[in-house]
Amino acid sequence: MKFSIKSIINPFKKHISFSNFWVRNSLIIVILSILSNHLFEQKNNPSNKDYTFPLFPIVVSIISGIVIILIARFNFNYFKGKYFTKKINTEILMHFLFSTLGYITLLYLFLYFGLNGLINGIESYSIYHLLKGLSVTILICTLTIALLFSIDIYKLHKLISTEGIIKVKQGGKITLIKYSEIAFLYSENKIVYIVKTDGTAIITDFTLNEVESKISEQNFYRANRQTILHLRSIEQVRSIENGKLSVLLKPTISGKKAFQINISRYKKQEFKNWFKNKL
Repeated sequence: MKFSIKSIINPFKKHISFSNFWVRNSLIIVILSILSNHLFEQKNNPSNKDYTFPLFPIVVSIISGIVIILIARFNFNYFKGKYFTKKINTEILMHFLFSTLGYITLLYLFLYFGLNGLINGIESYSIYHLLKGLSVTILICTLTIALLFSIDIYKLHKLISTEGIIKVKQGGKITLIKYSEIAFLYSENKIVYIVKTDGTAIITDFTLNEVESKISEQNFYRANRQTILHLRSIEQVRSIENGKLSVLLKPTISGKKAFQINISRYKKQEFKNWFKNKL
């Protein structure tokens, strides 16, 4: 039996789509925690002859950073389900930002008056240090939130922009297909077809990976390597063997059997969450 690095990595990649977010941003948190605790505290300067590695403050910063990202992501998912799928404008974005910063401020005050008071005593309280630390925290969090969620917000924005169409080239002609006309897309013999809500199928000149980058992730879901579907294409969902899901699609294409695809057990929960949020 032959083994290769690729054969080992590929199964692992199936499980890291969500983890990538945390691995990437956890690394950023660790780096920022180390730098900030060395830069903003003179006693932690490596050039100081009495320098000791500030392990405890760094650990506290890392834990706080992870909690902050959890708060921001939870709030983003809330806005994503309630507001962003309908409208994205400056007012809603500011509402998201300030509500997130509000939660973070409450966390900061809790840590300052709770954890800090418990460790250093009530005499450590200082309005100056409180406002200074809170201001720096709010500034860093504002920049972090902008970096973390700007791409997701842009993708959602495509739902209500003029980019909500797919251009298909056919024999020198360009056909514009609106998102609202698409039921699902599938690949067969290396050719990608767009199935419209009226049951007609259109041959395209791109791959599923290419079209996946163009369409909205909020409306469409990459069910497997061969299929991208829209909520309107789902006729029936049922559980089958090995923890998989069987999804019956509509409409039926003339001359073909009804499309029935399987969702693997690895993507089952992800699909159910996506499906549930659309109902």
